[in-house]
Amino acid sequence: MSKTVAPVLAATGQVFSEQLVVFATDDTAMLALLSSAPHYWWALARASTLETRVRYTPSDVFETFPLPALTPELRELGDTLDTHRRDVMLARTSGLTKIYNLVFDRTVHDDDIVELRRIHKTIDEANVRAYGWDDLLDQLDHGFHPAGRDLRYTIGPAAQREILDRLLELNHERYAEEVAQGLHDKKKRAKKPKAQPDNSDRLF
Repeated sequence: MSKTVAPVLAATGQVFSEQLVVFATDDTAMLALLSSAPHYWWALARASTLETRVRYTPSDVFETFPLPALTPELRELGDTLDTHRRDVMLARTSGLTKIYNLVFDRTVHDDDIVELRRIHKTIDEANVRAYGWDDLLDQLDHGFHPAGRDLRYTIGPAAQREILDRLLELNHERYAEEVAQGLHDKKKRAKKPKAQPDNSDRLF
């Protein structure tokens, strides 16, 4: 369960809890994608929730999420997010949840938190460009908007609906392409007949 739905880069060589979802990649473009508003709202629409916490299930969320091109811009922003966020956590000796409680608190105007919001806003814009949806860039309406029972610094409700509609349409298009390629052929292979016992040397 997660309230923030905020992925982080983690070192290998450790044992992770079975409650965690691990993406086996070191590509910071993927970090930026998974940290974006389009991915968050897709996860909120697809995953189950408990109060304000999201139960992220890869089969329902990630496997149905139509990925954009992982652009150099996303990769650079993923690096920026990882570096700045680690610096903020170290400077404040706080964990991820406490940091994002500050990010989502409209009364907090500390420079490091404002910069983290700016990075997330830039990541959202880069994701929209990666999908080729430049017409939405002036309509994202970043601010403090309801997300379940809490406020979240994210895109506005109209942008949320429009992006979810476009993601769903893209999901259907890609699924149709995969069906045409035979990637979802559910026909079971014909079962081989069971071998009959060899009774040629049996005496009656």
